[in-house]
Amino acid sequence: MDGAKGTGSRIFKRLLVFNLIAVLIVSIVPQFVFYRYFMTMYNKEVQGLSMQTVRQFQNAVDEPIVKAVVNFPNLYMSELESNDALVYPLTHDISRNSAAILKVSRRMDDIKNNTPYLHSIDLYYPRGNLLFLGDRVCMLNESECALGGREQWFRSFETSDTTIEWVGARKAGPFDPSLIASYVRSIPFFGSKEIRQGVVAVNIDLEELGGLLRSMRPPSEGALLIIDESGEIIARNDTEAPMSNLQIEPFLARLLAGEETDMFDARIGGQASVVSFVTSSYNNWRYVSITSVEDAYRKSNQLRGWMLGIGAAFLAINALITLWLTTRAHRPISNRMENLRQSLARHMPIVRHNYILGLLFGTAQETEKPGDIRSILGFEHNGRQAFGFVLRIERSDAANHEESLAADFHLIEILEGLAIPGDIAAVRGERSQIYGFVSLTGEAELSDTVSRIAAAIKAADEQYVLCLGRVYSSDESSIARSFAEAEEALDYAFLLPGGNALFYEELASEHLKEPSHLPKALDDLPAAIRAGDEKKLFQLIGDLISDIRQGGYTIRYSRNALLDMVLGIDKTMNQLGFQSAEVFGGDLREQYERIGHIEAFEAWMNGVAGTAMGKLNERKEQFDHEFADKIVSFVNNSISHQLSLAYVAEHVGVSPTYLSKIFKGLTGSNFNEYVTGLRLERAASLLLEKKLSVQEISYRVGYQSTHHFIRLFKEKHGLTPKQYQKTYAEDGAKPDEE
Repeated sequence: MDGAKGTGSRIFKRLLVFNLIAVLIVSIVPQFVFYRYFMTMYNKEVQGLSMQTVRQFQNAVDEPIVKAVVNFPNLYMSELESNDALVYPLTHDISRNSAAILKVSRRMDDIKNNTPYLHSIDLYYPRGNLLFLGDRVCMLNESECALGGREQWFRSFETSDTTIEWVGARKAGPFDPSLIASYVRSIPFFGSKEIRQGVVAVNIDLEELGGLLRSMRPPSEGALLIIDESGEIIARNDTEAPMSNLQIEPFLARLLAGEETDMFDARIGGQASVVSFVTSSYNNWRYVSITSVEDAYRKSNQLRGWMLGIGAAFLAINALITLWLTTRAHRPISNRMENLRQSLARHMPIVRHNYILGLLFGTAQETEKPGDIRSILGFEHNGRQAFGFVLRIERSDAANHEESLAADFHLIEILEGLAIPGDIAAVRGERSQIYGFVSLTGEAELSDTVSRIAAAIKAADEQYVLCLGRVYSSDESSIARSFAEAEEALDYAFLLPGGNALFYEELASEHLKEPSHLPKALDDLPAAIRAGDEKKLFQLIGDLISDIRQGGYTIRYSRNALLDMVLGIDKTMNQLGFQSAEVFGGDLREQYERIGHIEAFEAWMNGVAGTAMGKLNERKEQFDHEFADKIVSFVNNSISHQLSLAYVAEHVGVSPTYLSKIFKGLTGSNFNEYVTGLRLERAASLLLEKKLSVQEISYRVGYQSTHHFIRLFKEKHGLTPKQYQKTYAEDGAKPDEE
């Protein structure tokens, strides 16, 4: 009995030890594997987000700010009529011409006021040795000038053949503590200083730039820096506890080593951080993102502690169960890994969302195996055909945000579950837009697939615009290219509201035109409003919109032309004494920017024109129409004479003061402005007939001085009479037909 009992005890001990080892392996190894997998995925996520952040950082500064600054000389210093005020002094000495100097200053103010992140513009004209520093003008032939922060570039361009230079952060001037960075370029760009006609410096307001960085990322979430080629910090988002040059000194050499983009680990301020950067496409700046990973390390330690605690508890419980089961020769220990698999599944939606965005924007992490793609997306897109799409849901501004968000995610579920020969992957973008791509199998028909997608969206009771890129053989780069085409098509959806689906191929964007000047008919809008010619005004609006629709123009040109129409009406009404807020119920530019397509724009524009005409008619009705017609008729028939306010007042039998008041209320202009405009319009008509010389036309419309007539004509039309006649009379086209 004792031997049997001893043998049974040994078997029990062996079985117990074997089962305990099995329990130990089953309990600890899966937790260790999961921990390693989770941390690897977490680190990749941190790195991916860091690089995505710096890419977004680059796009937010490069395109709207740096590119605009670099293009400034091409845009405002080129040989265009609208640039005459800035271009004329390049070849003429205006140091004694106060009117020309004032034109330059006003033009610079207009550009500055309409350009975000711009501190000031500096212009140097060697022809007259004039230096415009923001709102100051220095006549260097007569006196010295306090250059302040402009000293460096001015002396450099003054004494050398330098043609282009980026100047780092510094104070703007001795009396202006604002921090600026400057882009300086000679005009013309090529050539020595002996043939230089001018130098332009565009000064970026670094405080505004810092504000942009803070809006992109609060300092508590990490640092955003812009560093120039010398290692100096241009702008930052961490204003309260700014990072010093000393802190970035250890890895500064790597930032400036010449790599276009890079990412590495570093310790900054005693904290472990991820540093990622990318070089600007337009200058020598580096866009740097610094993200602390201390939180990630703390979470890692917490996760390890919890897993050890949970593992110990599991091990103790399993040991007791094993002891109980072993003594009764029961079944092996069951698998306890289900909870771990559920935890892993909870993190997969985030990985999938970011992977889809990476594919669409060209920043996806390369996968090593097809199985990796399938585990993330739920399908394998390589080896198929694919195209990207952007879906914009049309909702009113008053739509509830939470309800819109829920509707968008519900629509994504519908699209991804759609029965098509292939698969759809989609995520929610900005402003009720859904981004995604369609992966098609070999037998798929594109038109049928698009029809099914459109039908599913309509079934969800949504108004929408669906824009699609071209179909390519599916891989990471082609998906990003097709999605970029879909985004470009979405811009053109403004001009093509008739259909709900817009294909990039239909745009034929390579054939679209972008003329260097806006339609000439825009110049006739103010005259039609001032004259109260409602029929002419609506005709001009209709013709301009029709031209935009059918002219085959780029979206940038089209939007600029429509905006000029809006601003022209607004400016004219302001000149006539009306306030936009009172007449139109708010700022017309803001109303224009909220309009989704050109049909809505046309309806809105006609409403604006009708409101303007109504206000003008209300004011005109306050005057005696018969008496007013008599005044206007007399003036119109007498422009060849030496008209004056006193002369007309005597003719109609009223005082000059009373006549001036009536004339302003009737026409919206004072007497001299009206007569000058009428004479110049009559002169333009005579020029197109080509029957009279410029001198004869000058006398015919009431000017004794031909020189004075030519100057006034060029101020109104931007061309001398001869140039105007040659441009519009020889080819048989009238100005409003261009």
